[in-house]
Amino acid sequence: MKKTGIFNSEISAIVASMGHMDKIAIVDMGFPIPENNKKIDLVVDKNIPTFNDVSKTVLKELYIEKIIIAEESSEEFIDLIKKICENIEYVSHEELKKLSKESKAIIRTGEIKPYYNAIFISGVIF
Repeated sequence: MKKTGIFNSEISAIVASMGHMDKIAIVDMGFPIPENNKKIDLVVDKNIPTFNDVSKTVLKELYIEKIIIAEESSEEFIDLIKKICENIEYVSHEELKKLSKESKAIIRTGEIKPYYNAIFISGVIF
């Protein structure tokens, strides 16, 4: 049994397979997930788990160089993202949905705040 890190086997496998510039999306309950994307549904109930819970855990193992979020995002969400990464790209919510199709996986959280969706771009550790 693993001692630390990501215990969800699907998320752990995706993170381990990611290379430079690969994408993984972490989204709220209402985000439309394209049929052809790998969907990892973590929703237990409203706000369980939250976007913040999931992103903090994923980032224990994933090094990122950029995050893409919607221009429509709240200041609260933008502040949260700024604590994670300084390199933020802003796109329309419609564009974010299109870009999510390029993700290796989309992790659906129990988050119920609007526009709590982000695409994490993998970096390199050297």
